[in-house]
Amino acid sequence: MAGCLLAGCSALPALPGMGGAKADPAATGTPTASSTPTPARAVSDQEATSVLADYVKRNNAANKARSDELLAGYEGGSSFTIDKASYASSRILRKTIKYQPFGYTNAAFHTPAAGQEPWFLATAHWQRKPTTAKEPTYLLFARQADGWRQMYSPDAFDGTTTDELPAIAADASAVGPTDGTGLLMSPADFAKKYASHMVGKGTAADKSLFAADSITTGAAKTRQRMNQYARITSTARPATRYPSYTLRTTDGGALTFTTIERTIRYDVRQGPERNYVFQKDSGILRGKYYTYMKITDLFQVAAHIPPKSGKPDQVKVLANYSGLVAGSGR
Repeated sequence: MAGCLLAGCSALPALPGMGGAKADPAATGTPTASSTPTPARAVSDQEATSVLADYVKRNNAANKARSDELLAGYEGGSSFTIDKASYASSRILRKTIKYQPFGYTNAAFHTPAAGQEPWFLATAHWQRKPTTAKEPTYLLFARQADGWRQMYSPDAFDGTTTDELPAIAADASAVGPTDGTGLLMSPADFAKKYASHMVGKGTAADKSLFAADSITTGAAKTRQRMNQYARITSTARPATRYPSYTLRTTDGGALTFTTIERTIRYDVRQGPERNYVFQKDSGILRGKYYTYMKITDLFQVAAHIPPKSGKPDQVKVLANYSGLVAGSGR
């Protein structure tokens, strides 16, 4: 599914923005082999492999039909909200797409220890012949009353290799949102502080807790470039209506998955030239807006929270999946 570019113009070309749903990601991968016994886990590799294969099959069918009903059969949480909005945008634009199936390869599975809630994490590489993504994708699935749902699917940032992702123990334990035991900060604190950081807010001390990443640096550049065309008001907050998930990593830290909701309003600056703003390739926001434009997007982020060591350290955001889910303007 094509991404969206935010643009503002006063006789100038489009300016890049943030967001846009991931491309329709076909042969499924198999788990990496291990010669050592695996501790009891909430979900076996065999079951996880089956869930991933079923997800790929259903996702290809739904993407080809752009069907919300089919989408709801295998996605949940913020994944469903983002992709449903992308389907709606695509239908409004009446895009003609020659559909090609996708899949994942080199899948490896990570699951909380037995006795904990039934969810699991897969790392894999998106594949559509003859192309295989260089960067890995995180795929997080949770079991619900009526079956498994894919809840998160953030792609690692450009240039990231699988070896650079934090290692997760075979018997890793899940971490609750407010549990900061041994961590630089709890998952809930991360979501709150990072949401402020995304829109350029928060204290200097809070900002120093995060390593530079393409989400925050890209958003800052967009605000700077768009400022000459519009007054910008940005807010962001943890989207707590969607579940978050966290696993302990082998270094004593944690890998957390959470969703951030961001809203940006652009009030167009009036002057001798007639300025406007627009959202490129979006069926939700069509045309040019000469007074204001307001957008709401969701960001799935995966981040490594380091262990608390008493020394200066930073949280590293590793992966992202985002999309515009609402908008208005005139």
